[in-house]
Amino acid sequence: MSRMAWRLFADAVVGVTGLVLLFWALETVYLVSAEATREGIEASLETSTYVLLFLGLILGAGAMYDALRQWSIHLRFHPRESQAPAWLLTIVIVLGAVALLVGLVIHTAYVADLATVPARPSQGYVLFQVTAALFMLVPLVPLSVRWAPGYRRARLG
Repeated sequence: MSRMAWRLFADAVVGVTGLVLLFWALETVYLVSAEATREGIEASLETSTYVLLFLGLILGAGAMYDALRQWSIHLRFHPRESQAPAWLLTIVIVLGAVALLVGLVIHTAYVADLATVPARPSQGYVLFQVTAALFMLVPLVPLSVRWAPGYRRARLG
């Protein structure tokens, strides 16, 4: 495999790890808040939740930045590289966003109907959130690079 492919693979691993940490922390915040609201007390979060949240944000943003940089460098050296059309990338991003929103609404209604709020996030729900977010973020890389300053479409002929 090429050096660029390894870098993009590493970005994917770091990005998915960041998304897992981010959504795990966000789900923990939601569950603690829902339990506190039911009991009429003030929610208190552990410090580890804040650490997971910000570590997830940092890892995800760093991975996206490096993936955008690597892909833009690749396209500068290979201007005739074929890419998916912008309309297809946009459709995939919108479908990921819709799936994430529908899942959020269903999950919120589900937790509201439970007799007791779970103490820990559901691993399956976090996996669903990460997958839906990947449907939004992965196509965003080639779409963003295509519209970034410095990108030049190859002229045929």
